[in-house]
Amino acid sequence: MKAYVASSGVISPQQTHDTTGFPEHVCETVTSRLRCLEPDYRTLINPVQLRRMPRILKMGLASAKICLERAGNVKPGAIIVGTGLGCLDNLEKFLLDMLDHDEHITSVLPFINSTHNAVASQIAMVLKNYGYNYTYCHRALSFESALQDALMHIRESPDTSVLVGGIDECTDDYMLLHNYLGYWKQPVSNLDLFRGTGAGSGSGTVAGEGSAFFLLSGIPRNEENVILEAVHTFFMPEAYTDPEGIAAEADHFLTENNTGPADLDLVILGLSGDDHDDSIYRRLRQRYFKGAASFAGFKHLCGEFYTATAFALWLGATAIANQHVPAVALVDSEPKTIINKVLIYNHFKNAEHGMMLLTRAEGSG
Repeated sequence: MKAYVASSGVISPQQTHDTTGFPEHVCETVTSRLRCLEPDYRTLINPVQLRRMPRILKMGLASAKICLERAGNVKPGAIIVGTGLGCLDNLEKFLLDMLDHDEHITSVLPFINSTHNAVASQIAMVLKNYGYNYTYCHRALSFESALQDALMHIRESPDTSVLVGGIDECTDDYMLLHNYLGYWKQPVSNLDLFRGTGAGSGSGTVAGEGSAFFLLSGIPRNEENVILEAVHTFFMPEAYTDPEGIAAEADHFLTENNTGPADLDLVILGLSGDDHDDSIYRRLRQRYFKGAASFAGFKHLCGEFYTATAFALWLGATAIANQHVPAVALVDSEPKTIINKVLIYNHFKNAEHGMMLLTRAEGSG
């Protein structure tokens, strides 16, 4: 069960929307919250539609259109989206409007745009796509669930293309409520997030947001031929801290795909700067992944959010396609000159765990 990554479109806190490779300039900010660098939406979306479109729909539609344009405007057979928070900002507006006006609404738009599946449906309406359309809301496994669904579609119909994405926006209320739970650090440089010294150490991380869409296909559509081999998810209680169980899951996943730790040219870990959460990655790196060539992080570039692994997939696919890992992403390791296999591993509060395996097709490049 695998698929070729034909193209991608990413809007993130880095300048990713206007490049097919890694951006030359990396944005460094002293903050507790990374915000997306957004394109001029007027070049991508009809200005008439744009007027009443909430921010998250703009991000989702724009990144989806960028993705499809780079693939030659292929018409996808299915549209699948993963989101942890959905259109939370519009939901808040709708509920506050009801509260302020004695359970009456002054505008129906916040209600229409408040549902989790608003992004996927908006993309379908603009593209006039009447195929399979689904949205997964599985917290930190939302994007992985969308990928698994896409892979099943491609297994049934290898000649089909599936547009799959992960999207979440960070709202003020989300920041406030999760700050009470100790999720966020005091303002810190995002590039110091997991260096283990100064403001980058201790508990908490930096909030983020983003929208990343990929066109997956059962047949190769370009010379780069990055392959998403498989996706694996599992759940463990938050009290579970022994990495041996996680290593066993990783070993089972890699063995199923005829791979071992020593075969991995790059392991992308969900390091967030939270000492407790990152200790799991570090112990796995020392014990199980010690045979891998290079290690990288991604949350110092995009922040922590439920579908941050969509950014990680873009980073891994870009590394294979360009045969290059930027120095800013590497964690205490040297880059490998040839990148054939990439493993992405992320967990959220040691409860929801996801793994993705990427490979470079033989003879590509």
